[in-house]
Amino acid sequence: MAEDTLIAALEEDARAQASRILIEAREAGEAALAEARAQIERERDKRAQELEARLKGQRAALLNAARTRASGARLGVRLGIIGRLLIEAEKRFSSLPEDEYRHLLNRLFSELKAEWEKERPGESPVVLVNPADTGLLETSLTLKADKGVRAGVVFASTDGTVRFENTVQARLSKGKAVMVPAINKILFDEVFP
Repeated sequence: MAEDTLIAALEEDARAQASRILIEAREAGEAALAEARAQIERERDKRAQELEARLKGQRAALLNAARTRASGARLGVRLGIIGRLLIEAEKRFSSLPEDEYRHLLNRLFSELKAEWEKERPGESPVVLVNPADTGLLETSLTLKADKGVRAGVVFASTDGTVRFENTVQARLSKGKAVMVPAINKILFDEVFP
């Protein structure tokens, strides 16, 4: 699959970057250590021990910084892939066959209507939907076309000060905290043999 190839290429690129960073850090640490050894020979034993200890600390710091940069680059690639997966999921919901999409839209509408009635009893909302979706909802409430609403519905008070949203994008955003670790584990920790 093209996605698997892309993921593999991105991971390979991240590994290559991490390897280059670690090599450069090792080279820098080794160069610093070689310079220190020349100074150590001219110093007394006590001064030589202090200097070598300090240089080992610098080398460790360089290696740790390189590992941190490499981990950050790898994490950035992973989060980018996961973000694209969530965008693709939203697109796939929007491109469902019309009957399935109608069912999804009416279900999102029903859930939001129940929440609105619980939180704002007796108040009639204005229902905002994408212009392409206005004919798909079965309701006696006032519908208003809104290009900013994608794959779902938004209820608003008549004065526009209160908004309740139930869209695919909002649902994915709410679930992102749970989904991101699960997707990360599936894609990058080889959950499946």
